[in-house]
Amino acid sequence: TFQELRAIIDQVDLQEQIGVCFDACHLSDSGYDIVHNLDGVLDEFDRIIGLGYLHAFHINDSQNPPGSRKDRHALIGDGYIGLDSIVEILNHPLLRHLTFILETPTDLDGHADEIKLLRSLYRD
Repeated sequence: TFQELRAIIDQVDLQEQIGVCFDACHLSDSGYDIVHNLDGVLDEFDRIIGLGYLHAFHINDSQNPPGSRKDRHALIGDGYIGLDSIVEILNHPLLRHLTFILETPTDLDGHADEIKLLRSLYRD
């Protein structure tokens, strides 16, 4: 939870030198509703931890419904998060400046295809 991350951060001496990496599947599978309430999730994160700590985003889909607590990544657009939500994440004004790291269960050719897809969905 964001509260657990806050508790960890609070124990770090050099807090200005650490950051958080979101993971779409982890967020969804842990019960954060990034499909229907991305703004609410970001507001909660900002209130508890602070958006200044958010440095990167693992982009992926989830094989399981929200709140399943399973962490099974799916290909982009092939899971419960869905392509529309991935597009919203990529282009969200509070997230679009982040480094996005593709983390899906595929081979090099599959990753190349997904990177092309993600680049085509990113709005300049």
